[in-house]
Amino acid sequence: MTSLKEIFKSHKKEEIYNYYQRFNSTPKEYSKITREEMYKYIYDVFRQNPEVITQMGTIEEVNILKRLIAEEPVRPTNGYLDYLLLNNLKENYLIYEENNQYYIPTDIFNFVKMALNIYNEQEYTYHDISDSVIIGLIRMHNVLTLNNFLEYLKKYNIILDAKTCKSYINNNMRLNKLIAIIKYQKQDYIISLEFNYYKDVLNLSQNNLPRPPYTLEEMISMGKYNLNLFKEEIFNFLGFLESHLEPQIIKLFLNDLYVYAGFDINNNEALNNIAGNIPELYKEVLLVINSFPCWIYNGNSIKELDMLEKAVKESLKDSSISNKPKFFTKLKKSFKSLFDKFF
Repeated sequence: MTSLKEIFKSHKKEEIYNYYQRFNSTPKEYSKITREEMYKYIYDVFRQNPEVITQMGTIEEVNILKRLIAEEPVRPTNGYLDYLLLNNLKENYLIYEENNQYYIPTDIFNFVKMALNIYNEQEYTYHDISDSVIIGLIRMHNVLTLNNFLEYLKKYNIILDAKTCKSYINNNMRLNKLIAIIKYQKQDYIISLEFNYYKDVLNLSQNNLPRPPYTLEEMISMGKYNLNLFKEEIFNFLGFLESHLEPQIIKLFLNDLYVYAGFDINNNEALNNIAGNIPELYKEVLLVINSFPCWIYNGNSIKELDMLEKAVKESLKDSSISNKPKFFTKLKKSFKSLFDKFF
């Protein structure tokens, strides 16, 4: 059995420091703190406030911790969604893998047990939904002004003001790993820390496009898994990937697709390269890529924009709209430089 202290000794100091910063609003400088000091700080946080342990993850992750506390075996799986849950618990240093099985570090085992004893599932369910929607919004858009972000949340009955929102995100152990509030060009923005391209997105964004019609369930799915599993083509695509690729490879592959779709790169050679020049995989990607959200089109997918354009043409048959360029054609000149930058 292994302790958190031993795990810290074997992991990169940069990773531990990033983890430590999430707990401490005024962290010591990287060069002035040791692994031992970071361990002691985090250990004391868990000891004084064990509830923070359950606040770092989703309900599904809490359920995995319950199984481990009950000494039920939890083993690696080829399922991508299970992989994401287990990987997040590992990144939060709440579990480790040994001999093809997962365990809770010995020195925080009792803290995890205490956290689960005071765990209020009904209350936590509300926060789990709210946090998933917040994460899903930013995964759909990559960047939003704070005001627009708050307006979007109202659609899902999540009411926050600017001051409360800033405090909530900065002090939320699940959110502050994935998103951040920054000041850019004298304006407050919510940005993605997973895909930190907000300047490029803002430079290319079409602000006059309608809000995407995503349901609460779709937004939660994006927040938990970074996939809209309520779209049949994406659900089927994941099934195809799981039958051909290891979960960790799927994650890297999808990350490339998010960037490609987010900027609507629209370059078949680049897409084929992402698919590893594998004809069968490339064919499947072509069927689904237009269903991924486009950051520069207000979170809409190409498929949704095509449907919108078709509806507009139908309602304005007598106008010359069919002779007008698509509303996103003017962005295409920017894509070559963007393509060169990312690929």
